[in-house]
Amino acid sequence: MSSWVTRSYPILFASVPILYFAANTQGEFEFSSLLWMLGAAVLVCALVYGLARLAGGSRGAGALPPFVALLAVAWFFGYPRIAGTLRGDGEDLRHAILIPAGLALCTLLLWWIRRREQLLEKIARFFTLTGALLVCWSAFQIGTLWFRGRAYVAGSELADELARPIRGPASVSEPRRDVYLLVLDEYANADVLREQFGFDNRPFEDSLRALGFHVPRLVQSNYFHTMLSLPSLLNAAHVTGLKRELGPTGTHPALPSHLVEHNRVAPYLEARGYRYAFFPSLWWHSTSGSSLADEEFRAWTGFDPLRALSGGELERTVLGLSVLRYLDRDHRWEADQVRRTFEGLAALPGGAEPVFAFAHVLKPHDPYVFDRDCAILGREKDLNDVAPYIEQLQCLNRMLLKTVGDILQRSDVPPIIILQGDHGTKLLGANGYSHPDEVSPAAARERFGAFGAYFLPAGGAAAFGDTVTVVNVLGNVLRHYFGADLPRAGDQQYISPADAPYQFRRVDPGWLAGDDVARLELRAAR
Repeated sequence: MSSWVTRSYPILFASVPILYFAANTQGEFEFSSLLWMLGAAVLVCALVYGLARLAGGSRGAGALPPFVALLAVAWFFGYPRIAGTLRGDGEDLRHAILIPAGLALCTLLLWWIRRREQLLEKIARFFTLTGALLVCWSAFQIGTLWFRGRAYVAGSELADELARPIRGPASVSEPRRDVYLLVLDEYANADVLREQFGFDNRPFEDSLRALGFHVPRLVQSNYFHTMLSLPSLLNAAHVTGLKRELGPTGTHPALPSHLVEHNRVAPYLEARGYRYAFFPSLWWHSTSGSSLADEEFRAWTGFDPLRALSGGELERTVLGLSVLRYLDRDHRWEADQVRRTFEGLAALPGGAEPVFAFAHVLKPHDPYVFDRDCAILGREKDLNDVAPYIEQLQCLNRMLLKTVGDILQRSDVPPIIILQGDHGTKLLGANGYSHPDEVSPAAARERFGAFGAYFLPAGGAAAFGDTVTVVNVLGNVLRHYFGADLPRAGDQQYISPADAPYQFRRVDPGWLAGDDVARLELRAAR
């Protein structure tokens, strides 16, 4: 094995965690993100290697510099894990102990091994072979998941069915109203907030009503998880066919992600002269981009490495499990993205064409980045989800009122505005059960209890009524305002575990309502 090959093991071991994390996201990342992170790992390893060679003088061309680079990799990925296992009164105290101790240990190790050239050569060969095997295995897993996801989409009857255009009039009668769809992740309805959090959200709802919003008495989701609720919302159809196509134990997200991006509501409006404006989420892959959109909002221009590491599930994993976490002490990028998204939405009215705007706002879902006054929070672990959730909710309410107020004020024609939670909260652990039969009625009610408020001019509230489920929200809009020939979906609701999201079990309404006479009826969805 040539010397340059045996010197490459630090690069291999720097790549292994990144590739491992990528393989475990089931393809929920952009390959461009993976490539730039791998490129950064190579550059940093090369820099450390070069500095070690310079410091080594006449011995710098030997086997010691790559070993120094390997120690740097171990520090980069290992230090946060070691620091996290130690108990202490403060983080600063742990660092004050660990860093000198770690540096002393590394110095002692280098002093001992620097004169053992043959041992270093053996170590280099072993680490190179081990690193190459680990890299190849992770790359194989990533490739397998990618091809499997493409195969699921290509062979999907559900995707083919939902790709058929919705029938309806070729043109839209005047006035053509802008349509704003704001999905608010894990925003629970008023009943859930009162029962589980002891919080009264009626002042916010009353403020929306004062602006002309219709706030139904009961709004619920049809599914437990965003990956199911969003495609059902954007296609105005149930997605229980995923169980048949992917299996009850399947977990691959490619097909539901495809149904989100290639939904059938946006093309229906585009075909009738609407401009599709897409506002991506910061880090949830399924709403990170859209090939259907006529324009895609970007909160920032240019490239910032720390900001980029906040912008995807893979990137956030690398950030959180490496020493980079200590350079990003607060949630400023996530907070800024939420603010800029609302500002971008408020700037849309007044275009030459009517617009269909879809924004997936990952709030009030954790991480909790705002307090009630919308000040940015630090990255402090809080074991209590109640207070931070409510604080963030209050900030979000304030932002929403300003945004919808600006949209209404700037719109020449009263628009359609949909504020929709994808599902409720999880204080009672509804998504933590391994089998649907274990979920209690109270936990299911909490999880299904989604927020919904709708600005529906010209009598549109009649199409919604006083009880709404998420799957029918956009169908109601298309039928009432655009004459769509789209049958109404059923209001059935389905429980499924987080680790088996397609293991659907249909819920009996009597059981969900807490009727002691009714027994739980969980039927396999067909």
